[in-house]
Amino acid sequence: MVTLNYSLTCYNGYKLLRGRSIGEETEDCSGSSAYCYNFTAEAGAFLNVMKAGCSTFRCLLARNKCINTEFQNVPVKFCCCNEDRCNGDE
Repeated sequence: MVTLNYSLTCYNGYKLLRGRSIGEETEDCSGSSAYCYNFTAEAGAFLNVMKAGCSTFRCLLARNKCINTEFQNVPVKFCCCNEDRCNGDE
């Protein structure tokens, strides 16, 4: 009997200032329904809030796509993907 383990590697971290990188830290997400996510909010000339990681539930409505919206007049983008390290801040 062969046992297959599915593991997805996602970037994990956050940034607050425009021009900074989200970093190189990663996390291994277990489970076949795991997705990498990337949340970005453009909040002014210097602020660019970004959060990345892995999740199953956050990505239920955004599997392998991005959703753009506004929250209190701030443009917000939420993306999910299921390939290794696909949630970088490119």
